[in-house]
Amino acid sequence: MTRNEEIYELIDRIVCLDIGARGITGLYNPARSRGDGPLCREAARRLEVEAGQVVFIITGSLSRATVTPSIAENDGPMGAAAIARALSVGFNAIPVVISDEAIIGKLAMMLEVAGCNVMSFDEARAATDTPRFTQVASTATIPSDPTHAAAHCAALIEKYQPACVVTIERAGMTADGTYRNALGQDYSEGRAHLDYLIDVAAERGTPTVGIGDGGNELGMGAVQAAVHEFVPHGPILCAERATDVLLPAGVSNWGGYAIAAALAISQNNPDLAHSVERERRMLEAAPGIGLIDGSTGRLDPTADGMPLAVHLSIVELLCQAVRSSAKA
Repeated sequence: MTRNEEIYELIDRIVCLDIGARGITGLYNPARSRGDGPLCREAARRLEVEAGQVVFIITGSLSRATVTPSIAENDGPMGAAAIARALSVGFNAIPVVISDEAIIGKLAMMLEVAGCNVMSFDEARAATDTPRFTQVASTATIPSDPTHAAAHCAALIEKYQPACVVTIERAGMTADGTYRNALGQDYSEGRAHLDYLIDVAAERGTPTVGIGDGGNELGMGAVQAAVHEFVPHGPILCAERATDVLLPAGVSNWGGYAIAAALAISQNNPDLAHSVERERRMLEAAPGIGLIDGSTGRLDPTADGMPLAVHLSIVELLCQAVRSSAKA
C-alpha cells in the first residue's frame, strides 16, 4: 500500500467517526466491500472530470416540512458547497446543485459563502471558457408535485449531460414510497422526488456517488441489510436506491469534506481541500441564511447537534492528512 493509499484510508476513518451514535460504523465495511479501495478515493475518481463538464450535486433536507417547506438544515448544503468549490477550482467544471424549489435560494447563498459565484448555467459555461478564472456554480430544481417527477429528472439529465451525479444528505424513497427521517417518521410532505435522477444516471451509465449519515439517504440502498441491522429504525427508514459509491459519514458534511480532501491529494493541489477558516465562515453564516441545525431545530452555528469546535476539529484532521500527503 502506498503512502497516499494509507492517507485515503485515514480520511475514511476520520469522517466515519460515529460521534452521534447513529450506527454508521456498521455501514462502512459493507460499503467498502463494493469497491476497490478507500471510499473517499473511489468517490474522488468519479469526480476527476474534464474542464467544462457538469457534475450534479443533489442535497437539501426539508426537516420541518409539516411547518413549512422553506425550513432546511445546514448538514448537506455545506458539504455540497465544499465539493462544488473543489470541482470548480480544481477542474474548471460546472457544479449544478439541485434541490427543492422552497430552499434552493438558501443553498445558493451557502455556495456563495464557500466562494462560488452562483449564476445561470449559460453564464457558468461562459465563465469556464474565459481565461480570467472565477469559481462558479449553478442551481436547478424540479416541482414538488411527484406526478411528472421522473420526466422532469430525465429532462435535467438530458439538458445538462452530467459526468457524475453526487447526492449528499438527501433523503431517498423507502420501500413504501415515503421519505423518512432518522426517527422513522414520514416527512415526505413538500419534497421534490429527485430520486429519479439516480435512475436516469444509472440507465445512461453515468457514475453516481452517495453520502449519508443516517441510512435514510439516497445511495443507502447499496447497504440495505446493514442499515436494517445497525441503524435505529433501519428497516423503516432505509432508502431503496443505491449509488455506485456510497460514503457513510458521522455527519454528511464530513463526507463532502473527505471527497474534497481526496481530490486535493489526487490532484496534488491542497487548495481543493475544505479549510478550517471556510468551515467556520460557513457554519457561522448558516443561521443568517436560514439553515437550521437539523437535530436541534435551532438557528445556531452547530450541525447535527454538535458544536462548532467538533466540526473544526474534523476539518483540521482532514487538512493535516492532506499536508501529510504533500510530504510523502
